Amino acid sequence: MSSDEYTKLTIPDGAHIEACPCCGSTPELWQYQVSEGEAASKAVMCTNNERIGPQDGVADEGCPLYMPSQGFYRATIREAIKYWNEYAKALMKQQRQNRWKTAQFLRAQTAQQAGG
Repeated sequence: MSSDEYTKLTIPDGAHIEACPCCGSTPELWQYQVSEGEAASKAVMCTNNERIGPQDGVADEGCPLYMPSQGFYRATIREAIKYWNEYAKALMKQQRQNRWKTAQFLRAQTAQQAGG
């Protein structure tokens, strides 16, 4: 086996993986092994590698979770899926809260402009 090898894995029956919390794409499960004989880690990754907006390089193309940070790499499939799902749910919750705050602010601005 060559160094730095990624292998796509099959998602286990009954496992659920949340959609990508950044772009909404369907994620995949991958195994990463630095070199033969070393333990392999597992990670869930976004499938969207299409250029987003002003991105202009191979390392800077697609969804930020297309090649997620080391924090997403886990020892087991179960741990990798759990981490991804918890991250996805937390990010979506934060987005909803922030959008709600922004919408309230915009509504208040509109009301002030209409009334004054």
